[in-house]
Amino acid sequence: MEFVIAARGSQLARFQAGFVQSILAQRFPEHQWTLKTVVTTGDRIQDKRLSDFGGKGVFLKEIEEALIEKHADLAVHSLKDVPGVETPGLRLSAFLAREDPRDVWASFQNDFAHLPAGKKVGTSSLRRTVALKFYRPDLHVELLRGNLDTRLRKLKEGRYDAIVIAAAGLHRLRLFNETFMHYLAEDAFVPAIGQGILTIQTRDQDDRLIDLVSQLNDSLSETAARMERELLARYEGGCHLPIGALATKKETVWKFRALIGGVRSHRLLQDLVEDEDPNACAPRMFELLQKLGAAELLQELHD
Repeated sequence: MEFVIAARGSQLARFQAGFVQSILAQRFPEHQWTLKTVVTTGDRIQDKRLSDFGGKGVFLKEIEEALIEKHADLAVHSLKDVPGVETPGLRLSAFLAREDPRDVWASFQNDFAHLPAGKKVGTSSLRRTVALKFYRPDLHVELLRGNLDTRLRKLKEGRYDAIVIAAAGLHRLRLFNETFMHYLAEDAFVPAIGQGILTIQTRDQDDRLIDLVSQLNDSLSETAARMERELLARYEGGCHLPIGALATKKETVWKFRALIGGVRSHRLLQDLVEDEDPNACAPRMFELLQKLGAAELLQELHD
C-alpha cells in the first residue's frame, strides 16, 4: 500500500520528512512511502513576522488541507510550528526523540555577551526578540525570515552581525560550527514549545496508519511535548506568542521551565516547576505566570 508523506519544501523540512520516510520504509518495507512537497503560506510570505499574518500555523494550513482532502496520508512537522489546539479531524500520532532544544547564537564577530552595542541581530521569533532586548537592550534586533541556509548565508554576507537560530536544525543538517556558534542557556533563552521535536500528523480516523507511525513514538518526548503544549493551549494555542517552555526529566522528577515576554515593554517572566506528576506541571506553571502578570504582558500584542 502507498502512503504519501506531505512536507514543506525547505531544505530542513525535506530532510526531516526524508528521515521519517527512511525509518518507515525500513520498519515497514511492505508499504510504499512517497514524499509530497507542499508550498505553504508561511513559505510564500518572507517579508513579515509570522505573528503579523497568522503565526506559525501558516506553515501547516496547506499541509493540513492536503491531509483532510486525502491528497496526503501523513505529515512531518517541527512541533514548534504546530499550534497548541489541534485541527479537528487530525491528530499528532507520534513524537520522535528530541534533538537539542536550545537556541544558538551565530556570529563571526563576538559572542552574545560581548557583541558591541548597536550591532544588528536577526531573528523571526517574538520569543527570541523579547529575550534579546531584555538581556541586551543595546543591540538592534531586526526581522530575519527564510530557510536555515538562507539565514546563514545572510550572516556570512554581513547583512547581520549575529543571528539566533535553533540548534536542532543545525544538528540535523550537520551545520553546527563551534568556530562561530555557541549555545544560549535554556534558563535564559527558554526554547520554543516543542523545539527539537519532530511530530507525525495523521487523520484521526486512519487507525491502520496510526498503528504504524505510533511505533516510532518516543514516550519521553511525547510526555514533554504534551506538557509544553498544554501550557500553550491555555494561552489560546498561538505558537507565534512570545512564550517558551521546556520539560525535562531527571530520575523521577520533571522540571518544567517557562517564559513569557512583553513585546513592547521587553519584560520577561520566568519560573520553574518541579513535580513527579507530569500532568501537574503545566497547570501549576500557568497559575504562577498568571500571578506574575502574564496576561498583561501578552496583551501588549494587541495594544
